[in-house]
Amino acid sequence: MAAAIAAACSNSTTPHQPAPCPSYSGGQSPGDSLFGVFQLESYCIDTLPAHGPPADTGHVTLTRATPADSITAVFATQGQSPLNVAGTYTLSSTDSIHLSGQVSTPFGPQPVQLSGRFVLRHDTLSVSGRLTVTGAGERSLSFVGTRSAP
Repeated sequence: MAAAIAAACSNSTTPHQPAPCPSYSGGQSPGDSLFGVFQLESYCIDTLPAHGPPADTGHVTLTRATPADSITAVFATQGQSPLNVAGTYTLSSTDSIHLSGQVSTPFGPQPVQLSGRFVLRHDTLSVSGRLTVTGAGERSLSFVGTRSAP
């Protein structure tokens, strides 16, 4: 999608205006499991263009755990230290997801929250929402990941 937008705008004479990150909803399709390792296809923080391979990589791992399901995520932007997130998540309706955990920073771990929506279709997970890091404010975040083969 980002490539299509870039191609469409390449011959434009008007200044480029960044677009907001995509938003997703729809929940999971019948028979799909939310658990697994998803390699990031792209991720967006605040505005497009989205980050993606080969320069920018990462993964999201969703695990069934007691008493709460857990998530670990790595967002690696070329030339920067990876952003590592670990915590728990809950699903509160058909397509709502809430993450609560810690994010690694150069100043040590900081509390992080994500409230958003998701769609899981076959082996593709798409999530969008508002990411809040204590002391750093709120940012828009979305990502698309493809489940790794078992």
